[in-house]
Amino acid sequence: MERYHDTRSDPLPIHSAQHEIERANLERLTAEFVVRGGKIQEVGHKMSSAPATFTINPERSPVYAHLFAPTAPAAAPEVFVPKEPEAPPVDADKHAGLIMADAAMGNSPRWIARKHHMSEKYVRQIARDYHITFHKQR
Repeated sequence: MERYHDTRSDPLPIHSAQHEIERANLERLTAEFVVRGGKIQEVGHKMSSAPATFTINPERSPVYAHLFAPTAPAAAPEVFVPKEPEAPPVDADKHAGLIMADAAMGNSPRWIARKHHMSEKYVRQIARDYHITFHKQR
């Protein structure tokens, strides 16, 4: 295995007679353009009047943002205050009624979930929240 690519064995040479003819033709046309009063402005390969299209702001980058965050003085330790449980959503009341009625008829959570287009996990969660018991589990 070669460490570096050897260009001497490339199928197409970098310099050929056709390339030399084209270079000479281009130089001739350029000279004629300048003689007629044309001006040539050379622009580097990285020069552009357009603004940069993409730049990375290190202050907003998740990799470097912590380096720019202001350091706050040490604060007193926070005291844990338990939250009260959140009330179930309004739709849960409606779903609980449907589940309760089907459970009283002896249907399983899987059958109830299919019937009402719910997931079995959701049906079981509503049953736990509203203390609904099923006569059949499967």
